[in-house]
Amino acid sequence: MAFAGIAFVFLLLVGIPIAFVVGLVSLWLMFNAGGAQFMLLVPQRVFAGLNVFTIMAIPFFFLAAELMTASRAIEDIVKFADALVGRLRGGLAHVNIVASALFSTMSGSALADIATLGSIEIKAMETMGYDKRFATALTVASSIVGAIIPPSIILMLYASVAQVSVAAIFLASIVPGLLLILLLMAVVVVLARKYDFPRRDTRLSSQEFMAISVNAALPMAMPFIILGGILSGIVTATEAAALAVAYILVIGLFIKRSLKFSDIPGCLLRAGVMTSVIFMVLATANVFGWFIGLERIPETIAGSLVGVASDPVMLLLLIVGVLLVVGMFMDSGAALIVMAPILAPVAVSGGIHPIHFGIVMALTLVVGLTTPPVGPCLFAAASVSKLKIETISLAMLPFYAVQVVFLLILVLVPEVSLALPRLAGFLN
Repeated sequence: MAFAGIAFVFLLLVGIPIAFVVGLVSLWLMFNAGGAQFMLLVPQRVFAGLNVFTIMAIPFFFLAAELMTASRAIEDIVKFADALVGRLRGGLAHVNIVASALFSTMSGSALADIATLGSIEIKAMETMGYDKRFATALTVASSIVGAIIPPSIILMLYASVAQVSVAAIFLASIVPGLLLILLLMAVVVVLARKYDFPRRDTRLSSQEFMAISVNAALPMAMPFIILGGILSGIVTATEAAALAVAYILVIGLFIKRSLKFSDIPGCLLRAGVMTSVIFMVLATANVFGWFIGLERIPETIAGSLVGVASDPVMLLLLIVGVLLVVGMFMDSGAALIVMAPILAPVAVSGGIHPIHFGIVMALTLVVGLTTPPVGPCLFAAASVSKLKIETISLAMLPFYAVQVVFLLILVLVPEVSLALPRLAGFLN
């Protein structure tokens, strides 16, 4: 395992995609442990990693986000966010955060948030007189809301890997997501007073506000279809995702008529590419997970960590520290798929609820999307704003402080994550 760990890090550093790194290391471990006989099990474990009904929701959510973008419904969402908070001091900065929150209920991805909203938000803020560095940093910081509020792809991955309820983990993420939104808006309030940020001078009439709200109502109804269907037990997560796709198609093609049939093949292709990346990692990681379970490695690690930090809070803080480092160098989804089979049993054996641990693990790794040297959201924002990674990272310092406070609250106050699923009867 020591050699496998060194090989894993080396292959990552030389730029080999994570799916192939996990696959190659897993093949070597299997062959070393049982020779050709164990190698025969590899195709079976690869198939088992994908033969899970829950993860079939992922391509549907990717497709829903692509269709939402192609139908230009995002413009209605941004206008609605501006109608809500645009008149505040630093209003456009607040719009940035609120728009990300609204879009997150449809995309489930931080990168989708930047790819869709980034260019609109940064350009609009720069035109209004905001510093471009601040506008870009805020866009990066607010984008991770997209990976927190349901339907979150990374939380769905955790539910699949750790075999916990999708409905429970989705409910558990709502309060943390709202908490992060409030913390980001608090930073904007402080900075707006200090630097006298601009605000929208014109007031919207009640008729204008109503018209904007009506236009945004149809796309914003999608989260209620997804969450309402899942939490009520009428549909599974996969069926809810499929319903969301059908709903967007009806809105875009027949009601708003902003989506063309010629747009659909491109949406399918982009959703398919994103799905293949995730599924390749899932398939190879299942081989790795089966092997480490066979060798009882999680139990060994659990004994070591619990020996170092027997208190659940200290154990969770130790794990958060490890995950922050991992998140700096690995994509959050890939890191979760690889690390969850190892760390989830460790957390449970240390007295941490698996739902609470899932929220902390997923959101810690999501923070890694915004941190150098490999933060994908940083690179995405840099490509949109044409700023250097170093420049954006320095502008991110106030938001990094917010992320640290946010993670500490999640660790120290488990009920932030567990209260809603407990009230809903998903937890004992």
